[in-house]
Amino acid sequence: MLITTKTNPDFDDLLVKTGSALDIPSDVYEDATLKYEDVGNWLGAQDSDLLQYAPDIYVQGSFRLATVVRPISDADEYDIDLVCRLEIAKEQTTQEKLKDLIGDRLKKRDDLAKIIEPSRRCWTLDYPAEDQTPHFHMDVLPAIPNVERTPTGILITDTELTRWQWSNPRAYADWFYGRMKVVFQEKRAALAESIQAKVEEVPEWEVKTPLQTVVQILKRHRDLHFQGREDDKPISIIITTLAARAYRNQPDVQDALQGIVRDIEVNWGKPGYVENRNGIWWVANPVDDGENFADKWNEYPERRFAFQEWVKKVRSDFSNAANKRTLNESVDALAPVLGKRTMTKAAQDLGLSIPSALPVLVRTRGMVPALGDSRHALVPTWRENKAYDARLSGTVHFKRGGRLLWPLTDSAVARKLWLRFKLKTNTPPPYEVQWQVVNTGREASAAGDLRGTFFRDTDEGDGTHWESTKYVGTHWVEAFVIKNGACVARSGRKLVKIK
Repeated sequence: MLITTKTNPDFDDLLVKTGSALDIPSDVYEDATLKYEDVGNWLGAQDSDLLQYAPDIYVQGSFRLATVVRPISDADEYDIDLVCRLEIAKEQTTQEKLKDLIGDRLKKRDDLAKIIEPSRRCWTLDYPAEDQTPHFHMDVLPAIPNVERTPTGILITDTELTRWQWSNPRAYADWFYGRMKVVFQEKRAALAESIQAKVEEVPEWEVKTPLQTVVQILKRHRDLHFQGREDDKPISIIITTLAARAYRNQPDVQDALQGIVRDIEVNWGKPGYVENRNGIWWVANPVDDGENFADKWNEYPERRFAFQEWVKKVRSDFSNAANKRTLNESVDALAPVLGKRTMTKAAQDLGLSIPSALPVLVRTRGMVPALGDSRHALVPTWRENKAYDARLSGTVHFKRGGRLLWPLTDSAVARKLWLRFKLKTNTPPPYEVQWQVVNTGREASAAGDLRGTFFRDTDEGDGTHWESTKYVGTHWVEAFVIKNGACVARSGRKLVKIK
């Protein structure tokens, strides 16, 4: 039975909240981002032996596609995949030399040397759980350009294979985002406007489309369906590829899920989906038709049969849930196949009360000291004539002038980062902007850096100011718009929490 009508019009809201419940928590995502930014900066630093090879370091896999699913258990670990591409011709190196070149650089830093291990294709950095952050492991994949697949194709190492292996994660990511281009661009533009940033400055992972939510839901359903049958479990790249192939830029998650499952079944055996090429079952890499993501299905036919049965089970489970009379009944129907904790969180986010649900496990982080004594802050002396509006937004960056990591929110920010503040005002020019930065707390006081004076800043012209995150505590930034000697608008205090 297909989901042909929206018997419960709120079911789509439940699926959206389910996707949010499956998301990696924002603080964990930030921790992961800082970890791979840190490693990338170390590999490509000015004193790095790799610098002569123009290192290009970037994230790949589910972190790149924004389809990460939080582990079923908090005891499980998160995986991050990095590519370190060096500008070296294949004829000038070997797989072993390339791998050692990158490994040697990683081992030069004491903290990384303690957690590094060699793997078949990469170097693995094993970050233990600490300070309420989960267990991470990061795979750093050595690579060189593939001249037969320019400009983004790469050759990668493999200790068990003599020949260089081909890959093209950047092209795959471009293809994936291209499949949801319409919806993605609309959502990205709206988010850019809300944080007063350029569209290209908004990180791709900050935008969530129905396709990405469907992939997350399918991956979690798979994880639970194949528990105890790990050999039969379809790999994520097959699910992601088929879902993206079948996506038609539907604006609703329910419509997208319905259409994707239907198309995978209807197009079985057809090009672009699960096809049969002269007796060989094939799920083609959309950016390299010669690569078969389902090559193991031909060696182990039971895995193909298991995939077909699983797709039918997905259709049945979500049809059943969608056609329940109430959302509470839909939650109960999905709990066994997506996890009770996941559905409890989704239900609570919708304001539902479900007596049978397990309590949601809430991760707590170290407390940030509240705003401390700020009597050292100077009092404005301008004549006030508030005739206009002013609003201050902030973004977080790994280094000054670097790419945007995420918008500044009420959540605490780690130390040793950079914040970019942007003032938006309807005050007609000419005018000048005066800034006040006020630090509070023991660390800032001990360093003699409480600040609190007023200054004119021209980092990028009026209206933009950069600050580093140095001291644990709660601090504030405020902007004042001065025109004809009077303060005609002020942003109000923008609180910044640093952990």
